[in-house]
Amino acid sequence: MGRPIDRPAAWDATVLDDFAFNRPWNLLVKYLRVLARFRTKRLRHGTTIVIVNWNTIEVTRDALWAVRALTGPEVDITIVDNGSTDGSRAWLRDEDGIRGILLPANAGHAIALDIATLMARTEIVVTLDSDAVPLSEAWLDAVLVPMRESGTVLAGLRSSRDFVHPVFLAVDVASFVRRRLSFQVFREPGVTDDAQIWGVNSWDTAELMTGRLDADEIAFVDTSPNPVSGLPGMTAGGVVYHHGGVTRSVDADAGNDSYCQWRSAIGALLPVEALRPCAVARRVGGL
Repeated sequence: MGRPIDRPAAWDATVLDDFAFNRPWNLLVKYLRVLARFRTKRLRHGTTIVIVNWNTIEVTRDALWAVRALTGPEVDITIVDNGSTDGSRAWLRDEDGIRGILLPANAGHAIALDIATLMARTEIVVTLDSDAVPLSEAWLDAVLVPMRESGTVLAGLRSSRDFVHPVFLAVDVASFVRRRLSFQVFREPGVTDDAQIWGVNSWDTAELMTGRLDADEIAFVDTSPNPVSGLPGMTAGGVVYHHGGVTRSVDADAGNDSYCQWRSAIGALLPVEALRPCAVARRVGGL
């Protein structure tokens, strides 16, 4: 077998590279990046909260509900849908007060974040996973306060490999555009699934973006103990991340509805208006 052809990272790839390696979504990102260069001087002071949704309508609604209850009206909210088939798209079309970006297919979480950041109209973008929920009205301060310090480009949750994880992060949009930053993942050419080692020959969403910045341009938000017992997931900077793949599971035989257990635990932390009752969430989410 011959040596694998070098496949450049997204930000170094040419248009020919994208055709050669069948990366059509990166062509769209390139186009949006060109348009964004002309808008950076007209970015509005403020924050855009970005959530990516892919067939996670019930947890995305929970996150949006909490964001609206715990965040002032001055923020923009963008939800990118990755070609969902669970009713998310119809819901987003009818939802007032948010910007819905409806992609025709699943472009992946990282590319969806690139697209939303390049389309933002504010100076800062804050990313929030669909299965991450704010806990208090001060939740944004954990990332926005560091962003106000001179030279800070990226602030957010510190991952296990010391990169800023998009579960909850803030990025300076002008720097993102000017320096060709990207959330995109990367795997070295020729690395198979069995041989993949994260942080060695494969890099996760936003991992290489952190690696391209200097240490004094980054501010980490460390995890803290979960504020109540029985709360799955991890807490950082006023946001709790619960990994929806776990908390949305239902063991009907055992009578164990972990989604409702999760919501019962978090309900002890949030004001009533910040989280829908579990029965309502189930009914609205079609579960």
